[in-house]
Amino acid sequence: MVTLKDVGELAGVTATTASAALRGKDYVKPETMQRVKDAARRLGYKTNLSGRSLRSGRSDTITFLTSGIEGDYFSNLAMCVAEAVHERGSHMLIELSRYLTDDNDLSYSFSDGIIAINAPRAVDILRHHPAVLLENYDTNLQIDTVNAPSDAGSRVAVRHLIERGCKRIGIVGDNRDPSRAIIPGSRDMRMRAAADEIAKAGLKFDVKKDFIKCAWSIDGGIEAGRAIAKGRTKYDGLYCLNDGIAIGVLRGLADGGVHVPDDVLVIGFDGLSQGAYTVPTLTTVATDFKGMANSALTLLMRRIEHPDEEFFPQTVSVGYKLIERESTSR
Repeated sequence: MVTLKDVGELAGVTATTASAALRGKDYVKPETMQRVKDAARRLGYKTNLSGRSLRSGRSDTITFLTSGIEGDYFSNLAMCVAEAVHERGSHMLIELSRYLTDDNDLSYSFSDGIIAINAPRAVDILRHHPAVLLENYDTNLQIDTVNAPSDAGSRVAVRHLIERGCKRIGIVGDNRDPSRAIIPGSRDMRMRAAADEIAKAGLKFDVKKDFIKCAWSIDGGIEAGRAIAKGRTKYDGLYCLNDGIAIGVLRGLADGGVHVPDDVLVIGFDGLSQGAYTVPTLTTVATDFKGMANSALTLLMRRIEHPDEEFFPQTVSVGYKLIERESTSR
């Protein structure tokens, strides 16, 4: 059996350095790391995860906990987290919080830490493990958090519509009243920020009519688009709270004989790849998904690697970029 000592000898380093290099530790020089990886590949060395776990007390495994991975948003985010974990030489498990029970947290005991999104049933588990939340707006939860730029990005989306000459803007995307939300989520933040930006511009906005309610999905967007096409209010701009809804709205408007961008401009949020292939292509505010993954893992690793230190909970909001496409071109 090929050992770390064999790999180290071929690479001209100690077994300890070889181990650190194969785990992607940042204190190992890049050229040394590459030399060790080349040696391991030549010798056919395979990492013994069980042995490593026994020696270090860690499994080098991170759990990505989510309610589900349906839809491009969650799958894209999961892939970005997996890539960030892999780059650090660790492994990722995906767990679905919908299947949680009071006695099935064995996998979290095995993992070194948890990155969670949309998993309210797992709050007690997160409090007892190194953990980072994605898209958490509950300030009472004292857990490290990384959020999408829901407030700033929504304001940019609305300003973009206004700069394109829109005078009557509708906000499409939820079936709840944001003023009644006890704990706001990303959709509530987006609704509030967009409405506030419309008000700042001095434009008419009726809370009861211009929050266009629909399910948080492409199908919901299709229904909303068809309803807008049939409705009495003639919007010249629509801000959709995510790209899935926006893609559906494009379809629904087309079904109702409303042309984008000639009759109305449409903008989404998230920056999912699907928007580049719609007809017309979708303007969107793109979230830095890689930044979310890397920030979450950085926060998580400091707790994993320094378990005895008492860190203050951190909240990070990642960047965004306006991607202008055909749906807002005039």
